[in-house]
Amino acid sequence: MKSNLKLTIIFLGLIIYSSVSCNSTNRKDDSSITEFTDEEGNVFVKLYKKENGAFYYWETWNTTQNNAVIHWGKLGDIGKDVEITRPTLAEFKNEINSQINQKLEEGYNQIPIEKQYTVAITFQLDNWGNTKDLARREVIRGIITESLGWTGNGRCDDGEIGSGEMTLFADVVDPYIAIESITKEFKLKGVPEKPSFTIIYEGEIID
Repeated sequence: MKSNLKLTIIFLGLIIYSSVSCNSTNRKDDSSITEFTDEEGNVFVKLYKKENGAFYYWETWNTTQNNAVIHWGKLGDIGKDVEITRPTLAEFKNEINSQINQKLEEGYNQIPIEKQYTVAITFQLDNWGNTKDLARREVIRGIITESLGWTGNGRCDDGEIGSGEMTLFADVVDPYIAIESITKEFKLKGVPEKPSFTIIYEGEIID
């Protein structure tokens, strides 16, 4: 009788240990999650994955402290977006960091700026370049950044003007898709200027 009781206790102990061990293994350790938010919950992350010869993007950025937009799709397409809101900063940071880490586990990665292409968009001017042309450059830069941003391909942050030319520089993942998107957006926005495009990679002109 004592022997049977002892065996029953050991058996129950093994069941409890097995259950605890299993739960512990399946539970995601919060300490293993890489944080991409700062102390205030600010976040701006762009991730990419190449699959079957095509790039896919996933990105997120803040709109308010406890709110962010998640935007994803195939490179060159506008894709889809959703807003994430949580009642507290701690809950928001946990949610957004968890989603970023999930995408990293799925094979998405950041592409460093030095590994991206630069597309130079050049317009010919009828003068050396004046303040009116400079203002026009900023309008066009906004159109390019909006187009590249919503198609997941990059942004336009730099430019120069002078010697009868106005040039904007866009850092992009795929330069040919970028040129297609920019050309389409210029047509939609009624941009009358006809630019030329130059593709640069690691400081060398390739097209």
